[in-house]
Amino acid sequence: MVTLQKLNNSVYRKFWGKWALVLFIAFFIQVFTVDVLPHMQQDEAQITDYGRLALHPESNWSVTWLTGEEKPLFLWSYLGPVIDEVSYQLGGPNGLGPRIASLLGGLLAATMALGWLRSRKVPLPAAFGLSLALLLDPLFVLSQRMARVDCWVVAVCLASCWLLRDAAGIRGRFIKIRIIVAGILAGTALLIWPSAVFLYPLIALEFSHFVRGEIHTGRSWKSVVVVSLWFFASALVAVILLLIPIREHLYVIIGDMTNMISLNTKSSQSQTSQLEHIFQLQSWAKIGKALIKTFTPFLPILALIGAFYRREKGLLFVSLATLGLMMATLVYEFRVLYLFPYFIAFAGGIYFKFSLNPPSRVFRQISSIALIAVIAWSVIISLVVRSVLAYESKTSMGRSKIQHAAASTIGPGKHKVFMAFTYEFYYAGRSLGWELYTPYINFSYDGLGNWIRNNDYEPKDKFVKLLSGMDYAIFPKSAITQELSTELAKSGLNYCSIILLVGKDHENDNKTIDSRTKNILFWFLKGKEYYGDYFLYSRAGKFCNGQLVKL
Repeated sequence: MVTLQKLNNSVYRKFWGKWALVLFIAFFIQVFTVDVLPHMQQDEAQITDYGRLALHPESNWSVTWLTGEEKPLFLWSYLGPVIDEVSYQLGGPNGLGPRIASLLGGLLAATMALGWLRSRKVPLPAAFGLSLALLLDPLFVLSQRMARVDCWVVAVCLASCWLLRDAAGIRGRFIKIRIIVAGILAGTALLIWPSAVFLYPLIALEFSHFVRGEIHTGRSWKSVVVVSLWFFASALVAVILLLIPIREHLYVIIGDMTNMISLNTKSSQSQTSQLEHIFQLQSWAKIGKALIKTFTPFLPILALIGAFYRREKGLLFVSLATLGLMMATLVYEFRVLYLFPYFIAFAGGIYFKFSLNPPSRVFRQISSIALIAVIAWSVIISLVVRSVLAYESKTSMGRSKIQHAAASTIGPGKHKVFMAFTYEFYYAGRSLGWELYTPYINFSYDGLGNWIRNNDYEPKDKFVKLLSGMDYAIFPKSAITQELSTELAKSGLNYCSIILLVGKDHENDNKTIDSRTKNILFWFLKGKEYYGDYFLYSRAGKFCNGQLVKL
């Protein structure tokens, strides 16, 4: 008996050792190219800035500026953004810190997935493979390389699921500790990022499994209720304690979050209309398109096979509930990402059922090959293709170009700079001491639920008022219209210079590169080919490098 226990311990040590090695290799390969691929994004600038506002709520500038209300947008889900902000401060002015932090969050999320799948009795090899498929999934990797905080939400929620599943059958004080920690994690997730709500049905499934297990093992209803209350109480206490640091601005935050939720849901439609979206082919097609565009078609297919093969009713129910909740919002790629924990649970069901009811040899082999294919696809896209594309972009997409352009045109100082959605200047501007203003983008949607971006500079009077307080403004060359030129002149901002980051040699290339087909195929794989050219405007009396700045 002792010998068997030692053997099991040895197997698990080797297993976790191999997992740690895989994590190290995946991180090592990606960290060398994370600076250029993808290009600097709106999401990473905004999320980092939410973190800055959480730490410095008195700040009067932001790249999520509500033009009509003349104030920054605040979030109550501040923990994820604070991770990005702190990692920016630690990582230096080039802004790589948030991306590296998200890569580490991805490693943690995959590890929590591995532990959770093992607690669901998925065999070791299959649990290892599915967790690796999650870690290297092209969409999940893209989220991390954009310094989004989805990985931290997934990690915390899956840790809660793991603890709840693992608590079944445990006796004594250890069960209480697991339940309390699971509740704390569940409460904390919502304050990391609002999209945590899409993983709450999964936590609810694991909680219900725990309760059923307690009842089946003979625990009294009273003791089950008491333990359950520990879960909800710890979640509530965690939320209350985490709201204390932002309590002075909570009223404003609630107002901003209400408006943000309204923008991100189809709140103007009736409940009947929202319900109808679940049964419309177009809604399902949008999810399918999101997965295909991001080179993530195979893990969902494996999950679909698992759903039909094992038919776990509880998991099916919470998955449909999550889909319904998701379709009531504006569906896009990084919202669909929150279906991935459900995918690996369904796929894990295939290999779990093998131990209960061994299938034919052919089906077992096909299932093994399918999992290997999913992993191979993820490795090829995320580690090989993206690395090759990134090395090709090292010269054209180097962050030093942006840093040099910012320093040589405007220079250091407490300048008020309007960035017309030129988020690539965010980290460079902050490192030089600029106060940056970018309007919060207002999206609407058409009858099919597709995103429509319009009215970037509304209301006009408030927009001109905002520009009137700026020292400088940076606009993409292609964004300048006659109407915008008039508004700039009205605000007192005059043309200063053009910043060429592409150079004349590539002007003809861009006409081909920017073709619609190639954009669709490669936007989510590598992003822009080059940072665009910009017009710089300045106020009279401010330093202006009037020469053409070509890098």
